[in-house]
Amino acid sequence: CIGSQSVMAFAPSPTSVSAKQRIQNSMLFESSPNSGEMVLARDGERLLNVAFSALDDKDKYETVLTGLCAKVIDGGAANSKNGLVDPIRLMEESNSNGITIGPRGIISLVDATALTSDARIMAKILSLAISNGSILRYGTLQGDINPFPKSSATAFPFGNRNNNGIERLQSLPPVPEDDRAGEVSQAVLFSGVVGGCVVFNVFAGLFGMEDLTPITNLILGIAITTVVVDNFFDAIVMGGSAVAKMNEDKLPAGAKNMSAPQKEDMPLGIGTGSMTGSVVRGLSRLLNVNTERDCQCEAAAVFAAYSLGLPCFAFQPNALEGASLVIDSMKSEPRSDDDAQNIQGSLDNLASDAGLLKMLIWLLSPVAMEMSKYPQMMSSDPCEAQGFINRLSEQARNNVQYASALLDALPENEDQTNDYLRWALAEADLLLRNNKNIVDALSKALAGGAATVGDCVAILEEW
Repeated sequence: CIGSQSVMAFAPSPTSVSAKQRIQNSMLFESSPNSGEMVLARDGERLLNVAFSALDDKDKYETVLTGLCAKVIDGGAANSKNGLVDPIRLMEESNSNGITIGPRGIISLVDATALTSDARIMAKILSLAISNGSILRYGTLQGDINPFPKSSATAFPFGNRNNNGIERLQSLPPVPEDDRAGEVSQAVLFSGVVGGCVVFNVFAGLFGMEDLTPITNLILGIAITTVVVDNFFDAIVMGGSAVAKMNEDKLPAGAKNMSAPQKEDMPLGIGTGSMTGSVVRGLSRLLNVNTERDCQCEAAAVFAAYSLGLPCFAFQPNALEGASLVIDSMKSEPRSDDDAQNIQGSLDNLASDAGLLKMLIWLLSPVAMEMSKYPQMMSSDPCEAQGFINRLSEQARNNVQYASALLDALPENEDQTNDYLRWALAEADLLLRNNKNIVDALSKALAGGAATVGDCVAILEEW
C-alpha cells in the first residue's frame, strides 16, 4: 500500500498466454484515488511516479531533501560544500511556498552541514530552518543569561550596574585549576621508574647484575610506599585503628596506649597528597576511561551552543575554535571560496560583552557539568576558557582590523578576567541545572554511540 492508492500485481493462471505476457511486461494496476477505476502502469518508473504523486507537498519536499542530503553525506567532507547547494535551494523554495519540512529532512540537512565544519554554512541552514518553522528552540535561552555586573570600582564593559549581581559575584567560587599536563608527565615519570625497576629485577640475572637488585628494590619500595601513604593516609589510619580495636585484647600493654600519627606531624607534608597527589591524578587520567562521563560533558557543550544560538556543535569545545568563531563573526564577507559563497550565511557579531559571555558559557559548560557530579576534572578542561581570552587578546595586539572591537569587549586585567570566568561558570551551571532533563536525555543518546549532530538537534527540539 503506497499513500492513499493501493497497487496490486495482477497475475492470472500461469497457464494462460496473456498472463505470461503481462508478467513479462511488468504490468501493474492501480486504483484511481478519485473514481476507483483501474489504470494500467506498464513499468517500474511509472510505479515510482505514481507513488511519489500520492504524497502531499510536505512529504515530497522532505523525501527529496533527505535524499539530497544522503548523497552529500555519502560523498564525504571534501565535496560537502558544493553538495549542499541543492538542499539549500530546496529549503529556500519550501520556505517561499510556506511548506514546513519534517524532522527527517532537517536531521539529514544538519548532518550534511556538519561535514563542512563551517559555522557560516551552519548558520545559514539554521536560519532557513527557523524561517521554515521546523526549528523552534535554537537560541531561545539567550535571554535567560544574566549579564556581568558592572561595579563602580571597575571599568568593566559587561552589563549594567546591579548590586545583587555584584554580591553574587563576590560569593562565587574560583574556576577550578587544572594542570593535566604536569600531572600526566609526573605519572609517566613515576610509571617509568617503577616499570624500570621491575624490568631490571626480572632480567638482572641474565646479565649477572643480581648485586644491584637490592638498590632497585629499595627505590621501588620507597616510591610505592610514599605514593600510597601520601594519598591514602586517612584510609590507612582508619583501617589500622579498626584492626587494633578488634584485636585490643591481643595487643601488648605498651601498644594499647599508642595513638595514630596526625597529618600535621608527618614529615614533608606526607599524608596530605601535596607531595605525590599529582602522580595519582595523572595515573587516573591515563588509566580511567569513562564514556558516560565524557558524554555528559559533550551533551552540556552541545546544549549550551544550541540554546545560546551559537552555530558550533563541537562535542568538545576548545579555545581555538571559540576564538576563530569570534573573529569570523567580525568579518563582513564569508570566508569560503567562490563556489560555495552562495550557501554561507551571516553570523551575529560575537565581539561584544554578550557575545563573549555566551562563548565562555559554552566553553565552561562541560566544566560546570563535571563539577556538579565529580570531584576532579577528567573529561573537561577549565583552561580552555582562559586560553580563549588569551587568543583574543593576542589577536587584539597583532591585528589592527579587529583591535578596537576586541579591546572594548575583553577584560582589562587578570583580576577582571578571573571574575568574568567565575561568572560565566556560574551561568553555565545555572543553565544546565534549569534544563537538566533535556541535557540528561541528550547525554544518554550520545552514550549510545550512534547519535549524530542531527540526532542531537532532534532531541533538543523534542521531536
